[in-house]
Order: sequence, then structure tokens, then C-alpha cells
Amino acid sequence: IKELDGSDGLRTETLHMTFQRSRDLEDAVADLREDAREAIEDGADILVLSDRAVGRDQLAIPSLLATGAVHHSLVRNGLRNRAGLVVESGDPREVHHLATLVGYGAGAVNPYLAYQTIGDMVSGPDGADHSNAITAYINALEDGLLKTMAKMGISTVESYQGAQIFEA
Repeated sequence: IKELDGSDGLRTETLHMTFQRSRDLEDAVADLREDAREAIEDGADILVLSDRAVGRDQLAIPSLLATGAVHHSLVRNGLRNRAGLVVESGDPREVHHLATLVGYGAGAVNPYLAYQTIGDMVSGPDGADHSNAITAYINALEDGLLKTMAKMGISTVESYQGAQIFEA
């Protein structure tokens, strides 16, 4: 998805949900919302919110905060229906993380740190097959999301995505 450049009719823009340690989180979220708006106005069809640039001096904006902020900002500006949101983050690990991200606007989630952790767990001569382990994890997340939606009386992901039915 990140490599779509418009030649197939879809263009992806990766937005970094990280900020310098010396900056304020509130300002970083405001900048991310503005970057999302500009990317869509410049023709992006898919926005990838990524924290892969995290490092010693680059802190990650929590993925749920970033997703909710971008989703709401795009709705307020009448742009939400013009682009999909993909979250690429080390944050999400379990079903509830996935459920809240989808519930606050994500159309897809890449929990890359969870995938790397599974790879580390099954590595070695006595480990499970890497592909089977990742597939089992994805199936568990999907089953858990389906169960969460069913408990809330929601039958389609489209009805659940962006519905914001969670309370603190």
C-alpha cells in the first residue's frame, strides 16, 4: 500500500506520527492533522499513519490519539470520504487495540512490532513456521474484532469503522 504512487489510480501518502522530543505533543497532533488535510487536497487517496520513524529523539504519538485526531479533523473539513486511513504502528498488539483503532477511523492496521515479536518467538530450529504463526495471529485478531462487533450489535465493519462507540 505504501508504494502506490498513482500509476494504478491510487496514491498513498505516509504521514509520520512522531515528533521531536523537544516539541509538545499537542502541537505535534495539530501538525499531523494539517499534514493529513494537505495530503488529501494534494491528491492522496490513502494516508498511512506511521510511527516507524520513532527513535531516541523522535517520540511516537500514540496510534489511537493520532488516528482519532486525523479522522475527526478530516470529517470536520469534509475530506474524510476522499481517503482511507491505514495505521502502521508498534502500539497495537491485541484485539482491543485493533477494535479501538478501527472504531476511531482506521481502515487497516499494520501492527508491525507484533509481527516482529512473533517472528522472534518462533525463530530457531524448534520454532513454529513463521507464516503459520503470523496467519494464526491475524485470524485471532479478526475473530476478536468480529466478536467485539457482534457484542455491540454491529454486523459490518463499515458500520463499526469510525463509529466511536467506546467510552473512557
